[in-house]
Amino acid sequence: MACILAATFCFSGGNAIVRLAADLIPAVEVSFLRSVFALLLQLPLLFWMGIGTIRTKRLGLHAWRGVLHAASMILWFVALPLVPLSESASLEFAAPIMTTVIAIVFLGEAIRMRRIAALAVGILGVMLVVRPGFETFSLGQMLCLVSVGLWSACQLIIRELGKTESAFVQGFFTVAFFTPITLVAALPTWVWPSVEAMLLCLALAVTSTLGTWFYGEAFRRAEMTAILPLESTKLVWAVMYGFVIFGEVPEIMTILGGVIIFSAAAYITLREAQLARRARALDA
Repeated sequence: MACILAATFCFSGGNAIVRLAADLIPAVEVSFLRSVFALLLQLPLLFWMGIGTIRTKRLGLHAWRGVLHAASMILWFVALPLVPLSESASLEFAAPIMTTVIAIVFLGEAIRMRRIAALAVGILGVMLVVRPGFETFSLGQMLCLVSVGLWSACQLIIRELGKTESAFVQGFFTVAFFTPITLVAALPTWVWPSVEAMLLCLALAVTSTLGTWFYGEAFRRAEMTAILPLESTKLVWAVMYGFVIFGEVPEIMTILGGVIIFSAAAYITLREAQLARRARALDA
């Protein structure tokens, strides 16, 4: 539980750092520098563990994961300066909902009434956050949702890779593909970064790496039912960072929508975990 709290704190802090760095250099360039520093942070561990630890027979699937994840990250970094942190955090909760929709539409997974009800509730929460028809549907909101959609597709690949690949192997190949992809995207608008921008991107890489480590440790040490509800603290941290650093006061509808989206996503995740445990018990 402590690890999941630390992870959400790091991830939300990373979003705030992106906002700060994007004031100094283009957001796409921030994604490239973040990738470079993340790769450099992992290289010493790779040399210590040995090159053999990253041997894989699933390079093609790693490549697909890297491309989707890189596209998602670039769009997310571009979107963050355009919307309040509380709003982006609320929309981020929609990832499990979109993953479920993709699994149903493209993978033919079973459609159950409880799942349909949870999806409907989650979509209602998204509507409360973006409020189409009542306010202008902003570019930042659209980019957030597209980014979350790409990340949702990426999660299905991660689920498949997790059957054979360790977290370290997945993490290494992710940043290995991130770096050239984000470089190509950053070159057209390249601005030579200042020392301040470089330090912010280094801090972003550190918080992202720590957040990923804490997140993995949380799921390794505790049952999902114990720690998943604490993922909602991402919204709390986002509100805190937004208010303290940027003077943002969150709207009530944004917070309400975020809570609804998270509740629906958490229900879907926990329900699927429960069904998976039953299936394993029957196989045994």
